[in-house]
Amino acid sequence: MEIDTVLLIDDSEIICSIIKDILESPNLHIEIAHTGEDGVRLAREVQPTLILLDIIMYGMDGYETCKILKSNEETKDIPVIFITGNNDSSSLLKGFEVGAADFVCKPFISEELKARVKVHMQNIKNQRKLQVLAEELRELATTDSLTKLYNRRYFLDKVHDLVKSNTIFSLILFDVDCFKSINDTYGHNAGDLVLTSLSRIFKLILREEDIISRWGGEEFIICLPNIEVDEAYKFAEKIRIEVSKFQFNYEGYIFNCTITGGIAQYDIKLPIDKNITKIDSALYTGKSTGKNCCILA
Repeated sequence: MEIDTVLLIDDSEIICSIIKDILESPNLHIEIAHTGEDGVRLAREVQPTLILLDIIMYGMDGYETCKILKSNEETKDIPVIFITGNNDSSSLLKGFEVGAADFVCKPFISEELKARVKVHMQNIKNQRKLQVLAEELRELATTDSLTKLYNRRYFLDKVHDLVKSNTIFSLILFDVDCFKSINDTYGHNAGDLVLTSLSRIFKLILREEDIISRWGGEEFIICLPNIEVDEAYKFAEKIRIEVSKFQFNYEGYIFNCTITGGIAQYDIKLPIDKNITKIDSALYTGKSTGKNCCILA
C-alpha cells in the first residue's frame, strides 16, 4: 500500500495534535515541524506529498518559509496549503504571491480540511502519472523497442546538432556477422537475445557522451563526439574484440558471434547521408573480405 506524507509546520502543539488526529490514516503519515527552519529541513529530507504551513509563527513566519521552499529545487514543486486565522484579501494575496496553492482558515472544519488535502494530494498524484506517461511517450519516440538504444531519427537529430556546433566526431557502423544463420539455427528469440546483449556490451564500453543507435535489423551506428578517426578505430576494435569473446547462452545453447565495422571521421563538407554511405561502404568491404574486422573508410 502506498503511504503518502503530509508535512505540518506549525508552532502550536495543540493545532498539530488536532490536525494529526483529523488527517492521519493507514495510508497517510503526518510529519511535524514547529519552526520554519525545521520545516524547510524536513521538507528536503522527507519530500512530502503536501505541506500544511501556518502563517503566523515565532521566528520565521509562514510567508518566508514558503518563499524558501519555493526557491529550492528539491521542494519547489511540493504544494503548500496555508493555515491562517487571517482570511482578509491582502493576507490571501500575499500567500499566493509567495507560492501557496490553497488556504485553510482557522478555526477550520474537519471535513473541509480533509477535502482540501484530498484534492491537492490527488492533483499531485495526477501530475506524477502525467510525468510518467510523458516520459514513456518520449522513450517511444526516441528509442528502439527491443534494444532500448536510440532510434534512427534521434541519432540523426543528434548528429545534426553536432554538425551545427562544429564539433569534430567520428562514426562507426557495425553489422552482426552471419545473423541469419543465428536466427535459422537457434530461432528468432535467440537473435533478439544477441541484439540486446550486444547493446549492453556497446554501452559498457562507450563513454557517456557517445551516441549509439540501432540503425536497422542487425546494424548499430555509433557517434563519438570529439574523437578523430584513429581513436575511433581503437574504440571499434575494442568493441569488436569484446563481442568476439562473449558467449551467448540461449536455452542451453552456447554460441559466439562476431561483428564487422566501418569507421570514418565525419566530413562536414558532405551531407549526413553521404557520410553514412562512406562507413557503409567500408563495412561492406569488411564483410566481403572475411568479416570480424574493422575497416577505415
